[in-house]
Amino acid sequence: MTASTTTRTQLERTFDPRSIAIIGASTNASKRGYQAVRALQEAGYEFPVFPVNPTASEILGLTVTPAIGELPHGIDVALIALPGKAVPDALRDCAAVGIAGAVVLANGFKEIGEQGAELERQLAEAIAETGIRVIGPNTSGMFNVTTGANLVGLAGVPKGPISIVTQSGNMLLSLVNDNKVLRGPGFHTYIGLGNQADVRYDECVTELVRHERTGAVAIHSEGLQDGRAFLVAAAAATVHKPVVLLRGGRSEIGQRTALSHTGSIAGSDAVATAVLGQAGVELVDRSDELAVVAGALATTLPISHGRKVAILSDGGGHATLAADALTKAGVELAELSEQTQSVLRSLLGIPAAVHNPVDVAGATDANPGLFADCVETLMDDANVGLVLIVGLYGGYHLRFDERLRTQEGATALTLLHLSTQKRVPLMVQSCYAGDAVDNHTALRDGGVPVVSSIDHAVRIVAALDRRGHRVETASARSSLALPAPIVIAGATSGIMDEPTARRLAEAAGIDVGRWSLAADPDEVETAVREYDAPCALKIVSPQIIHKSDVGGVRLGVTALDAVQQAQSMIDTVLTNVPNAQITGIVVSPMAKSGVELLVGATRDPIFGPVVAFGSGGVMVEALKDVTFRAAPFTELEAAEMIDETIAARMLDGYRHLPVVDRAELARFLVKVGDIVAAHPQISELDLNPVIANEDGITPVDVRIVLSDNTSGAKL
Repeated sequence: MTASTTTRTQLERTFDPRSIAIIGASTNASKRGYQAVRALQEAGYEFPVFPVNPTASEILGLTVTPAIGELPHGIDVALIALPGKAVPDALRDCAAVGIAGAVVLANGFKEIGEQGAELERQLAEAIAETGIRVIGPNTSGMFNVTTGANLVGLAGVPKGPISIVTQSGNMLLSLVNDNKVLRGPGFHTYIGLGNQADVRYDECVTELVRHERTGAVAIHSEGLQDGRAFLVAAAAATVHKPVVLLRGGRSEIGQRTALSHTGSIAGSDAVATAVLGQAGVELVDRSDELAVVAGALATTLPISHGRKVAILSDGGGHATLAADALTKAGVELAELSEQTQSVLRSLLGIPAAVHNPVDVAGATDANPGLFADCVETLMDDANVGLVLIVGLYGGYHLRFDERLRTQEGATALTLLHLSTQKRVPLMVQSCYAGDAVDNHTALRDGGVPVVSSIDHAVRIVAALDRRGHRVETASARSSLALPAPIVIAGATSGIMDEPTARRLAEAAGIDVGRWSLAADPDEVETAVREYDAPCALKIVSPQIIHKSDVGGVRLGVTALDAVQQAQSMIDTVLTNVPNAQITGIVVSPMAKSGVELLVGATRDPIFGPVVAFGSGGVMVEALKDVTFRAAPFTELEAAEMIDETIAARMLDGYRHLPVVDRAELARFLVKVGDIVAAHPQISELDLNPVIANEDGITPVDVRIVLSDNTSGAKL
């Protein structure tokens, strides 16, 4: 009996198998090889299952195949329930009979140290030889709830639109249980990556968003094998479907724990947070947020870009808390039109507050149907992109009068109709969300999140707000794919001398201001006279890294003292560094005063080239005001980067500071990103400080550090 069609890719067949082999199947009910067969039967898996065991003849009514080599050709996936040492040869045998993918349960690989790492290297060799796709090792398994392909053994997982990718089986349990408690929308596919010996997060994201039944991808990660590949996959995926991520290993201690648990290496938290957000990933900080945010994004319309939130409350306490929390989360409240306020006043009476937040002031106690009228009024306001109901909505028949149950049920259906018709999302926070309330169930079934926590409600609203912005601006964003690399011909690893660094920056379109290279003090004087302005002098020597430390910098030099200052600088440098070979002096006019900014770039070990931006000069250490973007990026992304910093407040003429052209600054940052993205040899680029004023954007220093990465075309 052959397996499913070969027109599907290997990953498609692995994630959605239409035939399964259980390698290491067992007649012992306590063994995973027995439990796997039973789980498939109990989940209603309708496709062929082939237990493999050299001694048994039948397991749970299925005929047992004695060896992998005797299986039918072309089975989609094999669950390998064997000890780690037996796995590499088992993979080779699976590939020989055309099995597309394998789920490797065994642990004892790189997560335990060098001995396990050697076994994982053998596993990697088998994967490379055969081309078989492997989930794991050290995995809890995978499942597809839709088809019943349960290779985890977890029963009772509700069917729905959330697909999950984690490295932790316990996180799967947490997500499923959180979803049950929250009465969330359920799950489609789960991939437990374990050590990521083969299948990675980026591949899972790309594949899962193609599934029609996947509404959102929820991820828990303790480390990405290829961070740049994940960014590219996420940037492409989030155009179509949301991706929500909870990261482990963000602290130093957490990083050590992640290393011992899965053998992963977690990178800089600040960089990761910025660049993952840049790729459109919705980041959550708490484990109890992952299921609730992913569920809401999977079922609910995002907030239309440019529109804001209206709060409708039946109590001032909840209204205030919601407003405070939304403001803290960076979500703006809508300013209601006079017409909207007038209609609300006629509906609710004089005691009600009809500004935003709207407080019904008891008007709905005997008539909860008024909620539908108020929601319709708010959704008709052009400024409103989402209505958040807070308080005890849906529980009026429990709180006041059982006879209100029918009216509340009808109101819920009306609210669903309004949200669908007007394409304005609705969010409900209710004190009764934890109870089995029929009208809440109707709302949830229609895609309206209903939660008991104001914090969860606000977290969802913030995610829907970002989602709307992301979808609206998708065409103006970078794919985050790296360009074809260009090699800097003749360059060697180490710090590039400043004149060469300046020329490289200029060739990339970065304006580094006026400058010249003088060979001796007389040429320094000539240059200063030509600039007709006070100048900065900087020594150029391959033996000197920190110029100012050895007296290799002079500021405010005029034509009158240029020769003396240049000679004095040379003498001081040679006194401090007798073997210094002085190859010249950089002469540049002193920059006018302005906003001092930090602009630099580095090559992150996880995500590749990233650009840093923030407050520069003497304020760098004091403020620690810096944010990041993965390069290359667009002007829109650069503008968002600028807005994230304290420095942004200084650009619009703050007190005595000049007004800075933000668009020009954004273009400057884009060019910095372009140069570091295109040149893999550049491991660091430092332009700190950059002076921004009404004349433009001028780097004071240009420092480039090269590595020995020389792949790519010659420059």
